[in-house]
Amino acid sequence: MILIKENHYVASTVLVKDADGRYVFLVRKEENGYSFPSTLVEPKKTGLACVIGRLKELVNIKIENLELNELTNAVVNDNRIPLFVFIYEDENVSSPSELLMEDSGLSWVHSENIMSTLEEWKISGVPQFLLM
Repeated sequence: MILIKENHYVASTVLVKDADGRYVFLVRKEENGYSFPSTLVEPKKTGLACVIGRLKELVNIKIENLELNELTNAVVNDNRIPLFVFIYEDENVSSPSELLMEDSGLSWVHSENIMSTLEEWKISGVPQFLLM
């Protein structure tokens, strides 16, 4: 088990299909665009455990329906941040908005709406989740 040093962040996003069958990203609206939900790595926990714990606090999802699609690195303000990209499928959910908890500060957006965020986050390599 690889642990990330304390005081480091990990981030995540979840892709869910909207009513038109297009994927939308889970993001936080910021003053100048969007960011991905992130959390500090807790002592003696993996980055994956921390992001899953944080997602459970932010969205109404069944963890067993959450599939890790990709793990990539992002560089934000010269800090390397692991970015976990999940796909969530639940046939009982008719709209992604049903998954948002009240006062989470999160929303769902299509990839074309977060391109500046992806550029700002300096995603390493060619993220496969953008090809979906």
